Amino acid sequence: MNFLPAAPVPRLAPTGRMTRLGRILLQGAGLDLRRPLVGVAPGAAYGHAKRWHPTSYADVLGRLVADRHLQVVLVGSAHDRDAGYAIESSLPQDSAVRDGVLNLIGRTDLSELIGVLASCHAFISSDSGAMHLAAALGVRVTALFGPTDERLTAPVGSHAVLSRSVRCRPCFFRDCPIDHRCMRRITTSQVFEAVSDGLDQQAGASI
Repeated sequence: MNFLPAAPVPRLAPTGRMTRLGRILLQGAGLDLRRPLVGVAPGAAYGHAKRWHPTSYADVLGRLVADRHLQVVLVGSAHDRDAGYAIESSLPQDSAVRDGVLNLIGRTDLSELIGVLASCHAFISSDSGAMHLAAALGVRVTALFGPTDERLTAPVGSHAVLSRSVRCRPCFFRDCPIDHRCMRRITTSQVFEAVSDGLDQQAGASI
């Protein structure tokens, strides 16, 4: 049996201008770039079925800010604004948590988005273009897969890919006709731990 060599991991290097644009956006919104930053892309162009529930995102983001003292930036296209607003409205009322979450959904062009992602230490996303962009920039991704197939479109490289084994997936439906069990059964603890593990590995590697 012949084995093909492993495909190279794609890499994208931001230009200096992209990096500056990203930093200007983040600092202009009051984020402290000395603190680790987690990017989140809660939307999905293909359909609502790929989205994780806003309250689940809010729970994880609240814990990342409160327990791990991280900052969070939400990114995506203008079509994802409803997902971002739903997450913001579900965040804990703690002002420190709310101040630690910045919503840039619909407010970046491609160059600015690349600059923002390049400043991230971790990234959470459903199966989306932003997921692949973050992976290509070398940011460790926690990818949430429901109706689509991670064997086909998982981010290339060493990333955490979370899915649940349910009989109806992958269905590739844009909208779930039943109870969205494939995404709802991905727990907030699983996502929080996957992000935390990746950050801890990075911290250990830098010692």
